[in-house]
Amino acid sequence: MAEIKFYPEDELVQKYVSGEFNMLDVVNHHSDEWQDEYLDYCAAHDLDITPESAEQFVEAKGEEFAAALERGDV
Repeated sequence: MAEIKFYPEDELVQKYVSGEFNMLDVVNHHSDEWQDEYLDYCAAHDLDITPESAEQFVEAKGEEFAAALERGDV
């Protein structure tokens, strides 16, 4: 199996905005950690591995980050 290439976030955003990547691609090319967290997220929420569930995961990650900012954890 081919190894997945990871990209910096700015490149991922560019690829997503241009239509080259869907959100599942973004998750898969972000990091090993995000891949693992996404699989756990899908299992916990009884979701299939799809671009739509990847969007939900990324939204949840954004909410976690915003909450951490409010608490002063970041």
